[in-house]
Amino acid sequence: MAIARRKIKAKTIASDVEAGLGDNELMEKYQLSREKLQGVLRKLVDAGWITEMQLYERTTLTDSAITKAFLEARAALGGDVD
Repeated sequence: MAIARRKIKAKTIASDVEAGLGDNELMEKYQLSREKLQGVLRKLVDAGWITEMQLYERTTLTDSAITKAFLEARAALGGDVD
């Protein structure tokens, strides 16, 4: 059984990216998994709808996200969390 493919207008999602919608907002709005969203974003770059820099800026981790991930990993391993 084949899964039906939906069409997403490149101009519309590119506008949302430029407007600053985050991954979660885009995934909810367009009913996409994280993997599908990454594929769509890559296609937008390849087609020239968004730039490599816009894609890069979306995928960089903030210092607070890195710190949170480190603390969660440390806690999961049984280390003290200050």
